[in-house]
Amino acid sequence: MGNLPESNGGKTLAKPLGASDRPLRFRGLSAADQCVHCGLCLPHCPTYGWHGIEGDSPRGRLTLMQGLAQGRLEPDSERLHSHLEGCLGCRSCEAVCPARVPFGALIDRAREILNEHPATPPRGDRWRQMLQHQALLHPALRSLGGLAARSGARLGVDRLLPRGGWKRSLAHTRDSLAPEPRLRATATPETADALLFTGCMDRFFTGPDLEAAMTVLEALEVRVAIPRDQACCGALDQHSGHRAAAQALRARNTEAFGTHDIPVIALDSGCEATLREYPEGTLGARSRSLTRFLAQRLDADPQGDIWEDTPIRIALHLPCTQRNVTREARELPAMLERLPGVSLAPVTGAPNCCGAGGTAMLTQPAMADGLGSETLKALTGAAPDVIVSPNVGCSVHLRALTSQQAGQPEILSPVRFLARRLKNDARGASGR
Repeated sequence: MGNLPESNGGKTLAKPLGASDRPLRFRGLSAADQCVHCGLCLPHCPTYGWHGIEGDSPRGRLTLMQGLAQGRLEPDSERLHSHLEGCLGCRSCEAVCPARVPFGALIDRAREILNEHPATPPRGDRWRQMLQHQALLHPALRSLGGLAARSGARLGVDRLLPRGGWKRSLAHTRDSLAPEPRLRATATPETADALLFTGCMDRFFTGPDLEAAMTVLEALEVRVAIPRDQACCGALDQHSGHRAAAQALRARNTEAFGTHDIPVIALDSGCEATLREYPEGTLGARSRSLTRFLAQRLDADPQGDIWEDTPIRIALHLPCTQRNVTREARELPAMLERLPGVSLAPVTGAPNCCGAGGTAMLTQPAMADGLGSETLKALTGAAPDVIVSPNVGCSVHLRALTSQQAGQPEILSPVRFLARRLKNDARGASGR
């Protein structure tokens, strides 16, 4: 494949795509030319901070994308795969880039190219991907998967497995597995105040969160419909280079949630970020976080008499998607602080990413655990009573790390925390 481009005093060794003396081998990466190689992104990139290698920085990865597009680098190179697939997708670089390079879209396109040119033989990857896609579309398959995972965790199957992906997956998610939710809509899509997006982790981790959401929304007299034919938001496929599968999921959700103007609320910041970037239809513009929806609701009617006022201190974890994509870093802390008895503990020195990075916590365990441990140290430094995180992947990852240490605070989603703060009579009035 030739040598990979290395740092050269901050200058790229690849020509801009429009100035290349050869026809482009791969298209869709031309926005990489916007990079001016200033290096402002470097201190914000968690993988560059961890590895200290230019190829694991945003600037280095953009140079590699230019070389890939021009045909100067072979797409089946293991080193190329390692650098481009090693990105955590935090998009911290986007938030500070003066040239507004759309790094998230570029890394997705680059991974699509890599997926079409695997560095090693697939070894059943096609069947695994087909099964995953069907599970993301169909709740019944996710139910079977969730049941198998919970049964395996109860029996301690991970202790019998050799070191590797399956062992890590079962051991790292064990403490977050939960039964699938029992949800009852309180309105039809035509009469609802909001439509609830349930996501694809409902049969694995987020069942209690969805039930808590219905409890809180009913206590606030919000009429909620739950579209039956919805599916995964598509983030898993989109960020792993499976564009056609992600497009199929987008089409399914666009149809399921209709064309009316009713808000669509998502509990997970990653789902919300993906939904808001849907290019087709109105779903993107209508999607918002549950906390943003509730903040707007409480602005109109504070409902001060339904909340417990027992003092409690929260350490708030703001995930990458919320800081860098949806840009809602202020709404959640502002909403929590307005609740009676709630105060926020200071969090200082946390890395830009906790290391969860979608599936990176399973595929890059050393870096993920290192970044996660640094994040936990920052979150627990002021001895909070509870940690609140609006991202399911981050919560699963951090919870797995806290299980290795005694005396760590519980990790909750914002809506589970809110449900616990409801007075008993308010909770009872919701019928849950």
